[in-house]
Amino acid sequence: MMRRVVPAFPSEPLPLQLETIGFNPDQETLHRPSGYPQFHWLQTMSGEGELTVNGQTWKMTEHSGVLLAPGTTHRYEAKNGWWQTGYITFQGSMAASIVQSFGWSSAERFQWEAGSDRISGHLNSMLTFAESGSDPSGWQSSADLYQFLTLLRTEARTDNRPSMSKRLERVQALLDWLEQEFANPEIGLSDMASRLGLGERQLNERFRELFGQTAYSYLIQLRIRKAKEWLPSRPDWTVRRIGEAVGFRDASHFVSTFRQKEGMTPETYRKLYGP
Repeated sequence: MMRRVVPAFPSEPLPLQLETIGFNPDQETLHRPSGYPQFHWLQTMSGEGELTVNGQTWKMTEHSGVLLAPGTTHRYEAKNGWWQTGYITFQGSMAASIVQSFGWSSAERFQWEAGSDRISGHLNSMLTFAESGSDPSGWQSSADLYQFLTLLRTEARTDNRPSMSKRLERVQALLDWLEQEFANPEIGLSDMASRLGLGERQLNERFRELFGQTAYSYLIQLRIRKAKEWLPSRPDWTVRRIGEAVGFRDASHFVSTFRQKEGMTPETYRKLYGP
C-alpha cells in the first residue's frame, strides 16, 4: 500500500523542514527535466530501479539511495518489473549549508551494508511518526531529518571506500589506547602507527580522512580537551601540573599550545569557566 505524508507547515522557518515522506510499493517512471524544487532523497526498499542524472545512469539496488539537490534534472524507472521505493523531500533555512558541509554534490549516490540497515529503519520510523500527526511544530521531524542525514554520512559510502563507521572501527583500538595513555609525553607517531600495524604515512591518511588532521594533531587536541576538563575542576592544581598531567613536557609548551588552540591562556580559561 502506498504511504505518503505531507506534514503540517510550521509557522516559523526551520533549519531542516520535512516537505513529504513516503513509501511507494510500485514505483512508476518519472522524468523531471527541471528537477524537483526541494532536496529529494530516493532509496530502494525492494526490487531494482535505474536513475539517470547529469548524463550518468545508476543502478538502484537494495541498500542504495540517491540525494538530489533542488533543480537537478533526473529520470528514474523500475527495472526487471518491480521496484519499491522510500523517499523524503525537504528544504529549510540550513538545508543547503548542511548538505554542502557533508561534502555532497548536486547528485550523490549512497550504498550501505545489508547487515545493519539503520538507514531504512530510520526512514520507516520517520514515516510512522509523520503519519501520527503528533508534530505540529515540525521541530521533532527537523531533528529526525538531521539524524537521518548524519546516518547517511556515517553509515553509507559514496565511493568504493568503506563507510565512515567502518573506517572508525579500524582505528578504534588506537583511539581507546590514546584515551588511556595520553598523559605519556613519550608517545610519538611511530608508537601510534605500530598499534595498528600501519606505516606513519598510512596512519596520517586515515586520520585526515576521518578527523581532518594528522594522528599527532589528534593527540594534541585530546590533551587540550583533557586540560579543559581539569582546569576548572581542579583549582588546587597549578597550570604547570595540569600541563604535565595531560602529557606536555613543560609549562611554556603547554601554555603556548593551549593559547594557539583556544585563543586564551589556560589561566584565563580557568577564570572564565571555574567555580
